[in-house]
Amino acid sequence: MPVLVKPKEFDAEVVGAKIPVLVDFYGERCMPCRMQRPILVELSEQLQGQMKFCMFNTDRERQETDEDYEEKFRTIISYQVMNLPTLLLFVGGEVRRAMIGLHTKEELMEIFAEEGLHLTPRKLDEKNAEDGKDSGANQ
Repeated sequence: MPVLVKPKEFDAEVVGAKIPVLVDFYGERCMPCRMQRPILVELSEQLQGQMKFCMFNTDRERQETDEDYEEKFRTIISYQVMNLPTLLLFVGGEVRRAMIGLHTKEELMEIFAEEGLHLTPRKLDEKNAEDGKDSGANQ
């Protein structure tokens, strides 16, 4: 499952990650963003342990202070996010690729391969079978 990242956690969660990270800059009212989410959830499950998936909400949230929103805005501007959704692929703490708009799972896997990432998706039914074994052993 993708991790929701706040501006204060961005460096630790994304830039400091030991594995590649895909960050989805999204907005709650953005329809392509909503369509992208299940694709990223599926990929995050299939590539668990090989790649990290994060989500960064660009909208101002009700509980955010002006200071919090300014920090969020600085993060958005520093990565030149102008359109939603924007997906940024980080490798070794650096942006390797920026992708704007809705992308299919197949397109994303092709982009990862183009960037030299050797990722092996695991089938979701394998994951569910493993989860079933684990839960059965704990009973």
